[in-house]
Amino acid sequence: MLDARSIAGPPIYRFGEFRLDVARRLLFRRYRALPLPERIFQILLMLVEANGGVVHREAIASRVWPDAAVADGNIAQHVYLLRRILGEHARDRGLVMAVSRQGYRLSAPVIVEPAGLADTVEDCALEPFPDYCEASYLLERRTAPALKRAIEIFEGAPEPSCPHVPSLIGLARAYTLLAQDWHVPPAMAFRVAKDAVRQALAIASSSAAAHSMLSSILLYADWDWSSAKAELDLALRLNPNSSIVRAQVTEHAICAGDYDHAIYESKRALMAEPSSLSRRLMMGVALIHAGDYAAGVARMSKLLESDGELQLARRYRAQAFLLNRQPAEALADLLLLPQERAEEPRFRLPLLARAYADCGETLRAEQLYASLQVMAATEYVVPWNLAIVACGLGRLDEGMAHLAAAFDRREPALLFLKSLPWFEGIAGQPRFKEILHAVGP
Repeated sequence: MLDARSIAGPPIYRFGEFRLDVARRLLFRRYRALPLPERIFQILLMLVEANGGVVHREAIASRVWPDAAVADGNIAQHVYLLRRILGEHARDRGLVMAVSRQGYRLSAPVIVEPAGLADTVEDCALEPFPDYCEASYLLERRTAPALKRAIEIFEGAPEPSCPHVPSLIGLARAYTLLAQDWHVPPAMAFRVAKDAVRQALAIASSSAAAHSMLSSILLYADWDWSSAKAELDLALRLNPNSSIVRAQVTEHAICAGDYDHAIYESKRALMAEPSSLSRRLMMGVALIHAGDYAAGVARMSKLLESDGELQLARRYRAQAFLLNRQPAEALADLLLLPQERAEEPRFRLPLLARAYADCGETLRAEQLYASLQVMAATEYVVPWNLAIVACGLGRLDEGMAHLAAAFDRREPALLFLKSLPWFEGIAGQPRFKEILHAVGP
């Protein structure tokens, strides 16, 4: 007989084409959830725990009806209802077998696994899996059109009978990236992301990926360091080998200023998923935040050698060049980036203006700065980027005002005030120190 107590957390039992999730008290047949009344759930649980052994009628009566006398006919009626739920009929009782004068047993072998073992693909995820793969690929590209298309796919994946947990997590990730990459105001994006991940946790409370995603939202949206750390610690306990979890540990360490740990965790995330572009990118990002700009440039260059269309790597390399006081090299990268209208004010134009300023081409920098301010009147241009340009031009009071506006909007980029030294000219100002302290940790 299987001893469920030897497995950490409520187990999942697989038999035939079924999966019984004890923690959620749900029975799945392939990708469909089947409702189970409480007493029938208890009977099925006894059968799978016995794993082919006989479950005596007396044991069923004692466990399912502990405070009442129950006739054999009542037990038989509940077993009959269980068989109907399992799709069996009078002449086809392949799963639940009667044992003469004793009780019942399950004929199919039972496989037991800990809840939360599989974080990305569950049985109920099989039908939408191809679309899920396409959307996950789009997340890796991280352009505005790619993220919006991924959201369309993720939002179309769940079914009322069995919401697709990985798609809910992917939806939360997509909206978080929209906020982090400055495509939409953070308050709206994070609200949708938090709703999606909480729905995922209501279905799969032991999902390490979902707890990791919630940790990310609590950190970037709320600057709630203690709650974010608690969710991350739980995700690590649930699945310490998850690439998704290790990537979030990396981000948390970067924001906390623990750069050695960030680099170590980025390597662990990459080891768990060596083919992932985002994991390879993350290692370079960790090096840049640690101040090892030359190593960050080298890492991004290797990525571009393997995938010349990975514009994220070119963006980060340009950023590393600028921080390493190599504005001419940054300009070369920035001028190669596609001039996509949806992307221009988010990244390329602000860094291009800063690069021109650092190269001494003040007029060009001023023109781009003015253009960005005009754009800000009709579309979303983040104050963080305006502050980067203003400080590069020596307009320190304007730079501080932009950072104050970024603080009022709770822009997630403010978590990088410690690790990205864009604002050395105003770092000593009292207001800057107040913002740094308020953001934490």
